[in-house]
Amino acid sequence: MSLVLKQEYAKTFPNLVSAHNIVPLEGPRLALFNQPLANQLGVKAADINVLREWCLGNTPTSGHAQKYVGHQFGVFNPDLGDGRGVLLGEIEDEQAQTWDLHLKGAGPTAYSRGGDGRAVLRSSLREYFASETLNHWGIATTRALALVSSQQGVQRERLEPGAILTRVAKTHVRFGHFEYCYSQRLVTEQKQLWQHVMQRCWPQLTDAEPIEQFRAVVKATAEMIADWQAFGFIHGVMNTDNMSICGETFDFGPYTVFDTFIPQQIFNHTDHRGRYSFLRQPSVGLWNLQRLSQALSLIFPVDALAPVLNEYEDFLQQRYLGRMRKRLGLTHGDDSVAFKRVGEWMGLIQRFEWDFQDSFIMLQDIIKGDRAMPDDALFKEWYECYMADNDQQPQLEVMATTNPRVSLRNHHLAQVIAQAEQGEWTAAQSYLAALTGQSLSADELSHWQQPPNSNEQVTSLSCSS
Repeated sequence: MSLVLKQEYAKTFPNLVSAHNIVPLEGPRLALFNQPLANQLGVKAADINVLREWCLGNTPTSGHAQKYVGHQFGVFNPDLGDGRGVLLGEIEDEQAQTWDLHLKGAGPTAYSRGGDGRAVLRSSLREYFASETLNHWGIATTRALALVSSQQGVQRERLEPGAILTRVAKTHVRFGHFEYCYSQRLVTEQKQLWQHVMQRCWPQLTDAEPIEQFRAVVKATAEMIADWQAFGFIHGVMNTDNMSICGETFDFGPYTVFDTFIPQQIFNHTDHRGRYSFLRQPSVGLWNLQRLSQALSLIFPVDALAPVLNEYEDFLQQRYLGRMRKRLGLTHGDDSVAFKRVGEWMGLIQRFEWDFQDSFIMLQDIIKGDRAMPDDALFKEWYECYMADNDQQPQLEVMATTNPRVSLRNHHLAQVIAQAEQGEWTAAQSYLAALTGQSLSADELSHWQQPPNSNEQVTSLSCSS
């Protein structure tokens, strides 16, 4: 069967979209194409060139920008929507699962608010790398299918090369879609939209009670954030319009993954009060779900969903503990003891300002006898208790398959971006391979494993994209 691009969302929700004619970039080049993802989507070899043309912006039909609103840094903003993103349409894989194809950077839309509707290579490359790395780490996320570079300049803080990113997701419906329906009293649209989400993300719950359906959203959101906490990922801008309804990491902006573990550090240079800091991500997730619950009061009784919000913390803690058990090799034993040991371990990482990802590798090496133990009484005390908890045999195989040896690091991303802006993509392909577990030479792997030195540390990131 040939590749079919549907536009079911646009047809079903005409009041929530605006048609958009995609404007290709000048001098486009398909710099990165995710062939394994194309295979997962069931795209046949005969259709690959068609898909590539779509990613370049040479599409057979108009796309659609979506309208939504949201709370940005805690303040409601009614003037939001896809300012540079376009829902190209949907395709269906061989398992009859439907996937959104979405282009970021395809020109100004009805919701661009005077902006140019473009994306720069820097942010597009960062999103490509983050989405594919998080996917490799087993964290729910949107995916990157293709990255188009160009000779066209886009003005941000400086003139930068423009790009288009093709994103794949279960759905692009955000918390902010439901907030928009609530603000406009679009009862029919919100009912249909909620059912659309259930059919797309949780088809087994399409006929379930609303409380069960909402529980799926709460659980997915809590588990996503728990995974972020376990791997030291900081989203940076957890506005409600940046929250996917199905619990996929969404809208990568000034994100980071810890090098040195300083949990109170603020990386987004516009987040002056630290609202979206690492430590606050769990509580912000709940706050956002409360805003979603309020919005859904348009179609469900006001108090119907409230009990599920009380389950959020338990969902988050159990997921976090499960992740950290694997990272530390704590695959059996009492939960309360495991929580204590995990908390103590995080305290040690913070106290010594260890590299976040490498600290887990260090522990593996100590257990195997390949590295000396830190000469510190607190660490030795923790290690003795840890070994006793595990009958002197932590699960090294589980740790090895869970703990990444190559992390997503800003100084490496800066190197890759600088070269890509000059038209050189070898470093990008090599680093992407290292992040996603592909085979590399020992020298290449060693390079990408290196943490930053003192003059390579990144302490502030920009939202501008």
